[in-house]
Amino acid sequence: MTIKSYLIELQLEDDIVLSKFDMKFFNSLKDKKEIILDLRNGIYHTILFNNKKVGIVGYIKTKDSKIGFVQIIISPKFRGKGFMISEDILAKKYNLKVLLATIKKENVQSIKAHKKIGFIEFPKQKYSDKYKMLSKDKVRLYKKY
Repeated sequence: MTIKSYLIELQLEDDIVLSKFDMKFFNSLKDKKEIILDLRNGIYHTILFNNKKVGIVGYIKTKDSKIGFVQIIISPKFRGKGFMISEDILAKKYNLKVLLATIKKENVQSIKAHKKIGFIEFPKQKYSDKYKMLSKDKVRLYKKY
């Protein structure tokens, strides 16, 4: 990460607000089918930037209250502009120590975006076909805080 991109992300972090989840906005998003919305076990927010709705971010709770499965969807017109940092804001807000992300292998842009903000892909040997923890068409990444 360059100093310039780091400073841009710091500025973005100051201007991003995680507001109340807006189901109507979520339903308007083209790729919403990629998100497994779990309103029972998950916590979701609408991402606002300069009072504009740019996406949805949330996490599904695990047995360990410091670990969550993160989910994010950014409106196409705001992609590639640094809003993935919303995941870091979410982790800070809920004092999460680890975020996990499960992404379809075909979603190369999402995998790249997660890696760009510090997510690391789990080594392949961490997955056991015996337990069917992860389907073959997906990868799992993590980020420690």
